[in-house]
Amino acid sequence: MKGDQDSGFRDVNDEATPLLTDTSRQSDYKTIRQRPEDESNTDPDSLEQCLSPGPQVSTSVWATISVLLLGVFVCNADSTLVLATYGVVASDFDDLESGSWLVSAFILAQCVAQPLYGKLSDIYGRKACLQVSYIMFAVGTAVVGMGQSMPQVICGRAIQGAAAAGMTGMVSIIITDLVPLNEVASLRSYANISATTGRSCGGVIGGALTQALGWRWAFLVQVPVVLLTSALVQWRLDLPAKHDPSQTSWQKLCRIDFTGSIFLSAVIFSACFILDMGGQKFAWNSIVIIGMAIVFVISCIAFTISAKLVAEPIFPIRLWTQYAAVTNYMVILLQTMGQFSLISMIPLYFQATNRSSPAAAGAYLIPSFAGNLIGGLIAGYWIKRTGWYKVPTVMGPAMCVLTMLLCYFTWHGHTTVLQDLAILPGGFAAGLVGSSTFVGLAAGVAKEDLAIATSAAYLFFSIGGIAAISSSAAVYQNALKFGLERRLDGVEGGSQIMRRALGDIQYIQHASDDIRELVLPAFVHAFHQVNLMSLGCACVGLVIAIFSQQKSILKSQ
Repeated sequence: MKGDQDSGFRDVNDEATPLLTDTSRQSDYKTIRQRPEDESNTDPDSLEQCLSPGPQVSTSVWATISVLLLGVFVCNADSTLVLATYGVVASDFDDLESGSWLVSAFILAQCVAQPLYGKLSDIYGRKACLQVSYIMFAVGTAVVGMGQSMPQVICGRAIQGAAAAGMTGMVSIIITDLVPLNEVASLRSYANISATTGRSCGGVIGGALTQALGWRWAFLVQVPVVLLTSALVQWRLDLPAKHDPSQTSWQKLCRIDFTGSIFLSAVIFSACFILDMGGQKFAWNSIVIIGMAIVFVISCIAFTISAKLVAEPIFPIRLWTQYAAVTNYMVILLQTMGQFSLISMIPLYFQATNRSSPAAAGAYLIPSFAGNLIGGLIAGYWIKRTGWYKVPTVMGPAMCVLTMLLCYFTWHGHTTVLQDLAILPGGFAAGLVGSSTFVGLAAGVAKEDLAIATSAAYLFFSIGGIAAISSSAAVYQNALKFGLERRLDGVEGGSQIMRRALGDIQYIQHASDDIRELVLPAFVHAFHQVNLMSLGCACVGLVIAIFSQQKSILKSQ
């Protein structure tokens, strides 16, 4: 073993090294190294050493990843399946007002649990945490399907959300463990395809199952699929143990930062609650929102103090001092906010301007979904061939800016299918950033922080989505109200028209041509205000991406 150590190999039980490395046989790929940070310039000789097509990822790795992608598909399908069923579920309990909590409980629990998986997987191992998330998801889904009251169903959705954080986040952590950095983006793109396909199919599957079998079976049929995935993971996923074999269960338990976990969960929950509920379910000046703001501030201070005192904080403060982590997180956050703000308003825009049905309006998002898939695949191929990940990171926000400008200058009502292709670059941008930023994190943070940093990346995707939906809705409603007041000023019955236009999109769809001619410019104006907000997010993200780090990932000699 001494010879192995001298040649640079670590103990096989160290999960900080590529998990397929085995000192008894040749690895399926060559070891990679990062350029030292003080080498800021790249000379021609080093460019010749940049990663080029080399040994492919082994069949065993592909088999392992394919099993994990099934779990990614299921939890993402469930996240949109509930959109087609929550009205039926809430109506079944005569509690329609609480229906939106079926969505909010899932999102809030997912955000709270997301950063916890990274450190816990360092202590207990990747496979154990992944299996726990599968079992939790199956239990939560069963609770939803068999719930006898609305609180029970909401509780089940919260369990599902906490589990979904592990089912998605652990996949990227395991990918970075299994393959060299130049392959990470490529495999991440397949995870992105599974997630996008799941989200695209979830609503259709949920609606069909609810209509054919009832809403309970729409959830219960997921349980055997998740349990099958768990069994396949147990069979196919062969990862070296992370923990020290000499460490007892009590010693592992003592390594968990319970205090920091509580304060971090409080920080995330209060922030997400304010973003999700503020201005919608609760007024911004309500006691609930103000109370949550106080909880956020106190929890932030307490978490910062706790993280400096404990030996192994659940989320190390030092990550916020690492340039690669901060820049990639900000690019993720701003790109997600810009893209989600736009696509959350597109169905409403087409329902108002083109009198589209909800299904037809949703179909206008297809170019964005297609662009997402293409962008992820191209980013993976580019990074695999060149080893340079900054190019797609910069191109992402740039393409997002292009989409916002195209929509602003070409969408003025009665938008055609050809003009709808303007959103394709935005989806393409999301695919680029979704793949390249994970490589940027893996290349830029310390190896011992990689799992935590990867989990946090998913948190920023979630927070960006929540912030986008909340802020875009607020901007849209305020701009629409202002536009309607201006357009209907002095019009007979204008106040009644405005009240109905603000409250019911179907009123606009079935209104007379004279009324539509009056109010449609206000709807277009409101959409363009969201457009401008998204453009601002994309521009700031582009500036940050330009100044992000680029490290050349080179073959070892």
